[in-house]
Order: sequence, then C-alpha cells, then structure tokens
Amino acid sequence: MSVSVVGFGLLFFYAFSSSGEGAAVLAGEEMVLCHFEVDEPQVERLESLIQAHSTLQEVLFDSGFTAGQIHYLVQDVQSVYDLNRVMPGHRIIIGRLVDGTFHDLEYHIDDEEYLRVKYESDQYVGSLHKHDFEVVVRELYGEVESSLWETLVAQGERPQLIESLHQILQWDIDFTAIWPKESFKLILEKKYLDGEFVKYGDILAVQFVHRAGTYSAFLFENPQSRGYYQENGDGVRRPFLRAPFAFDRRITSRFSHSRYHPILKIRRPHLGVDYGAPRGTPVLASADGTVISAGRKGGFGNLVRVRHPNGYVTGYAHLSRMDVRRGQRVKQGERIGRVGTTGLSTAPHLDYRVQNRSGQYINPQELAALPSDKGVEKEYFNQFVLLRDELMERLASIPEIEPSLSRNSRTD
Repeated sequence: MSVSVVGFGLLFFYAFSSSGEGAAVLAGEEMVLCHFEVDEPQVERLESLIQAHSTLQEVLFDSGFTAGQIHYLVQDVQSVYDLNRVMPGHRIIIGRLVDGTFHDLEYHIDDEEYLRVKYESDQYVGSLHKHDFEVVVRELYGEVESSLWETLVAQGERPQLIESLHQILQWDIDFTAIWPKESFKLILEKKYLDGEFVKYGDILAVQFVHRAGTYSAFLFENPQSRGYYQENGDGVRRPFLRAPFAFDRRITSRFSHSRYHPILKIRRPHLGVDYGAPRGTPVLASADGTVISAGRKGGFGNLVRVRHPNGYVTGYAHLSRMDVRRGQRVKQGERIGRVGTTGLSTAPHLDYRVQNRSGQYINPQELAALPSDKGVEKEYFNQFVLLRDELMERLASIPEIEPSLSRNSRTD
C-alpha cells in the first residue's frame, strides 16, 4: 500500500480517495508530498520433496507443525484436496514469517496443478491453482541413426516426446522397422515455469520421411472435434495399431507358412509376428474389443484373445501375466498383459496373431491397409486447409541440419 505524508511540521489531515489512494490535504498551502511503500511481510520458504515411504505428518513435523495443527490443516482443506494422498517425489513448499508464524503452503499435485493453503479467520483455507506456464513453440529436425529413441534422446529430448510422437504416427509408421537416414520434422509446444522446462504441450505438426513414403499429421480443433489429421483431411487413427506396443520393438520372426521351429526342430506355419522384448514389457490391445479368452493355451502359454467390432480377432501369446479377464471390454492402447516366455518359447517375446472375419489367420502387418478414422467435418474443411498450409510452409522452412545443431531442439 502506498502512503502519503507531508514533509512539513504543519497540521494536516489525511484522507483516502474512493480509489483507495492516500492524499494529504491542507487548505491554502501548497504541499510537497513524500511517498514510501509498506512492503508485504518477509516470508521464508522451505521446499521439500516427499520421500518414498514418508508421510505428510513427517514432513510437516520437520517443518515445525504440531500434531494439532496438522490435524486441523488436513481436516480444513479436505473438501478441496485430500492431503493424505500426497505422493513421493512431489514438492511441498511451506512459508513462514520471520517470527515463525505460518504464512502459506503449496503442494504440487502434478505438473499442471498445485494446492495453496493460507490461514484465515482461524482456519486453514485451501484453493487449487493451475501453473502459469510460458508456452513456447519450437521446431525440431532429426535424422535417425540407429533408432528414433536414441536420435531424440541425443538431442536432449525426453521420453515423453517419443511417446507423444508414437501416439500420432503409430498407425502409419512401423516403429519396429525404422531405418537409418529416415528423418522427421516437428512443430511442438514446450512449457516453461520460472524459466525451467517442465513438460511438452501439443505437437502441432509432424512430418516423417519413411522409406515407404512421407507421412504428415496436423493438429486441428473445431467446435465438434479435436485431433490429428493427414494432409488430405482424413484422421490418422486406424482400426488397429501397427504393433501392440508403446515403443519400438524388434521383429524376431515374421508371418510365414513355413518356418523352422527352434524347439520342435521342424518346419511349420508361423501365422503371426514375433516381437522380441524384455520380460514385463506392457502389451497393448491393438484395437477396441471384448476379451473372449484369457488363460493357458498349450504351446502359446498364457494367451489373450480379443474380438473386435469389425469381426477381427487378435491374439497375444507367451505372456508372463494377463491383466484382463474373459468378457472384459478393452480400448485401443489399453494394457492387456506383459511380455513373457510361457509355453513353447526360448526367450521373452510376444507372438501376435490376427484372424479375419472368416477365421483365417492373416499377416498382422496387412492391417495398416484398413481405412482411417473419420476426417475433418465438411463445414470446417476450409479452416483445416488454411491451418494445414500454414504448418506445411513452416515445416518446409525447418533447416535439415545435423541433429546436434538442430535449432530450438533442446529442452533446456
């Protein structure tokens, strides 16, 4: 608050205007005013990380709270946020005045939201707030050397970006078969807080140059929908994932009508695709559907089979564990089990199989030819074209330079 005082030893009276500003008044004299600011009370803040196996009570005790204060704190803010749910690794910041009096508390619920607690009118008052991020749009170019993962990590990017990229391109790009010299360009949002990179926002546009062609996707939102669309306005989403994993997995055996079996020592059909992966790797449902079986099945070991609305059936064999049961409905990308080596298996892997509407086994990699999801609505197509052209022009302007020199690429 700004306070005005007179610099003379004269009688005067102090008045407040309707705006709350101070004003000194003295009839018949010209006055010289001096101003000084009354600062907010000085607050000392102690920041801590919730440790594994520790409790909120332990953190607050270490910060000078009594058992009674902790009880009322938790109780008073219960309707806003349950402080008994604090999680290891999350930040808690406690502010006290120089005399030790409690001033405020912040608990960072996640990277989007935090709880603030003040003490007012003899009770603790909690409120939820969104972090005020600075959102910066960045451009990124990369050329694959050994894998997409290694290429992005080498440029200082985090695994979350690779996951987001996979979510967009998984229907068109086989991430288990990316070759050296394939390349990509991205336009994406990065979120900063107090100058520090915190998380990724949306990928606004992506262009991936694959040996089979160039694939592009653009984020477009209208009053009816929000999603990623191809250059022609078709949705990127397909009925089936190219592979039932979140990240790159190595194909160790392809679909074949005559394959030498490493255990049986004979040649016989292998009507699926084997993916080598570490034991425990999450296996995802490749499409929406209903689990029709989940249990032990001879040489397949632990086997989950899912029937899909379009009549197709997918199978996931040799699992170390099954996370679904018969009759359960699953969504595309939902975890249904984990990679294992049960049944006739020499090493941890997934045997992934697909049957068509007639019950015949088909090559799972042929599912990519199925039509894509619905496209941009007709009434918004012109708006999409304008945005697409703007983003395509910007993608084209991103220089194709060595990854280590790629502009604006690092998270720091």
